[in-house]
Amino acid sequence: MEKVCGNLMDREDIIVPEVLLKPIEKKIIRELDKIGLFYRIFSRVKTNDSIEKKFSFKDYSDNKKMQDIIGVRIVLYFNDDIEICGKLISRIYEKLGESIDKPDSSTFKPTRTNIIYRLDDVTTREILPAIHGKFIDNTFELQLRTVFSEGWHEVEHDLRYKCEEEWRAYDEHSRTLNGLVATLETCDWSIMTLFSDLSYRNYRDSNIIPMMRNKFRLRFENTPLNADIETILLKDNKKLLKNLFRIDRNELLEKLSEIKIPIPLNFNNILYVCNYYYLSSGELQSITPTSITRILQK
Repeated sequence: MEKVCGNLMDREDIIVPEVLLKPIEKKIIRELDKIGLFYRIFSRVKTNDSIEKKFSFKDYSDNKKMQDIIGVRIVLYFNDDIEICGKLISRIYEKLGESIDKPDSSTFKPTRTNIIYRLDDVTTREILPAIHGKFIDNTFELQLRTVFSEGWHEVEHDLRYKCEEEWRAYDEHSRTLNGLVATLETCDWSIMTLFSDLSYRNYRDSNIIPMMRNKFRLRFENTPLNADIETILLKDNKKLLKNLFRIDRNELLEKLSEIKIPIPLNFNNILYVCNYYYLSSGELQSITPTSITRILQK
């Protein structure tokens, strides 16, 4: 088996055009915006220095190629969106492998969600001249983080991972750095609990828009609620409002992701969607725009 030579990078630079990042980002953004997740997306191509350094301490070959010359990181506002985001992207790119850390109650340890995807045919054709024969795969690495964990991972990557040998004699400091993750994980779960509690208070107070905003946690357009919808939801001792509050957020996002034609994410449209799949109110159906009904029926 042929292995990469230590001086390979000295002989020839590997240059992957950054313009290749845009189509990847665009495909991902289209899927995430369709269901209204809160997120930030970043992407990069490894620099030649970074590639050279990685080749220097890892043995790559025809059977074990570098898979992260292109990297995409999605920073999500809420922890429960990590799994949803991964599922969405796995529909549009072929997943080849993943490294997902499971929380361990006995040790302080960061949890990571890193997934390797095959590039699509168009991008593969564009990148092939730069990577052919270089033990670099036509893949990209997706990293999924929360906003709270993102800063920690950046610090850890630049100041520990890249110089691990400097930390080997200082285990207690490594444990302390890892221990900070526990605080950040608590923040992740606390903020979800906060919005869950707030949405319940909104429900009790019959505040429909705040309840929907805090329960579903989506990028809603700032449009007013149809007065007829409000009247219908509050009838019969708030029966429909109660059923709306009980809808599982993840199930709703799954339904939104399956709609063929994206719909504007305003409060009225989400209520029409909820009624179509869950509430089955004849009154709500009677005021649902025909265009929305047709999209949902496709």
